[in-house]
Amino acid sequence: MKKTVLIVYNKLSKTPKDDEADVIEQVNLVTAALQNLDYDVKYFQIDLNLKNAISSIKKINPDIIFNLAETIGNKGEFTFLANSVLNFLRIPYTGSPLIPMFHCSNKYLAKKELNAIGVKTPKGFTLNECHKLRPDKKYIVKPIWEEGSLELDEDCVFKGSDTEFINKISKKSRQHYFIEEFIDGREFNISILYSSNGPEVLPLAEMTFNDYPEGKPRIMGYKSKWDDKSFEYSHTRRTFRLGKNDGPLKDRLVEICKKCWNELGFKGYVRIDFRVTPQSVPLVIDINLNPCLSESGGFMAASKKKGLTFEEVVVRVIEDATR
Repeated sequence: MKKTVLIVYNKLSKTPKDDEADVIEQVNLVTAALQNLDYDVKYFQIDLNLKNAISSIKKINPDIIFNLAETIGNKGEFTFLANSVLNFLRIPYTGSPLIPMFHCSNKYLAKKELNAIGVKTPKGFTLNECHKLRPDKKYIVKPIWEEGSLELDEDCVFKGSDTEFINKISKKSRQHYFIEEFIDGREFNISILYSSNGPEVLPLAEMTFNDYPEGKPRIMGYKSKWDDKSFEYSHTRRTFRLGKNDGPLKDRLVEICKKCWNELGFKGYVRIDFRVTPQSVPLVIDINLNPCLSESGGFMAASKKKGLTFEEVVVRVIEDATR
C-alpha cells in the first residue's frame, strides 16, 4: 500500500511577489519526485486559520508531511507557526523542528544562539544601542523576521558616523529591525543535507560581486535575488571554484556548518550564509532552515554540483524526517 505524503505550503496572497510565489515551483518539483518514488501525494495550503489546519490535516491523516511552508500570510513573524501545528499533530514532517525554527526565524535571536555555542557572527545591536556604534565602522540595518532578503538593499548600509541616518533608523520599530556590523569581505552560501553518516556539507558556493563600482556595498539584497532587470542581479554570480590557498578556510567553514547542525538541532536541509573578513575569519550572517528547493536556488545548485538528483535530495530529507 502506498504511503501518503502531504505537502503543506503557505497560501499565497492575492498579488504575490516572486519571492513568495516561488513556493509553487517547489511544490511541483517535490510532487514529481514523490510520485516517481511511488508516494500518494496530497496538498494543504496553510494560512492563519490554525484550527482549520489542525482539523484538515487530521482528516487527511498522512504518513509524512513535506513542509514547504515558508511563511504564513507572507509575514516573517509567522514562519514558525506551521511547525507549531505540525509539531502538535505528532506526524513526521520534513525539515528542522519547531525550536530551531523559532530561534532562526528571528535573526537577532539566532545571533544569541550562535554566540552560545561559540560560533562567531558579526556584532549585533538593538535600535536602543545606537550610542554603541563606532564612527570608524560600517553597519547594516536588517529586518529581524523577514526572509528572502526583503527590505534589504545597499541603502541599509551606513557608517557609524552618519548621525542623520542613525537618527532616522532609531525611529523604526525595535521589534522588527536590528543593526549588525557590516563585514566588507567574501560571501559564502553553504548548503547542508542529511546523510546516514551525519550532516553532509555540499560544495561551497561563493557569491561574487562583479564590476561593482567603488563604494557600492556588496550584499545579497532583494534585487540580487529577485529583480532580474537590476544591476545587482546581473552582476552577482555563484561560483564553486575556491582559490588555491582556500584549503584552511574551507575546512573551517565545513567545521562551523557541522557544529551549527549538531548543536542547534537542525534536520533535513539547511543553508548557512557567511561573510569572511580580510583576515579569513568566517562569520555567520544568516541561517536558512528549509531553504528554497527551486532549481535556480542555491541549495539545489550545490546539490547538483555534488551530483545529486532532486529525487535523491527528497529521499534524504524524508529519511531524516522519519528516522
